Amino acid sequence: MIHIAVNESCHQIVDLEIKGHAGSDVYGHDLVCAVVSGIGTGLCNALDELCGVKDIAVEEGHISIHIQHPSERTELILRTGLIQLQTAMEANRKFIIIKISEV
Repeated sequence: MIHIAVNESCHQIVDLEIKGHAGSDVYGHDLVCAVVSGIGTGLCNALDELCGVKDIAVEEGHISIHIQHPSERTELILRTGLIQLQTAMEANRKFIIIKISEV
């Protein structure tokens, strides 16, 4: 199961964490994991290259993004990624859970 946790402060995303593996197929053939990994990696790259966000960690089965200084640009990138992750979840409810919290 892939768990995605999103923390918002004043209606802006300040943390996004993706953990786990979908387990929808054998390792190396899991398309659900591939989709979520692609979205998560793209988010990390966009935040780094376009916004200079450095508080990003990418490891096997885990992506963590922390936004110290939210801006319109970081919000647009993260909100777009969240919509993509929600779309993936709608098609794969057995394998992805998204929890959004206000902090």
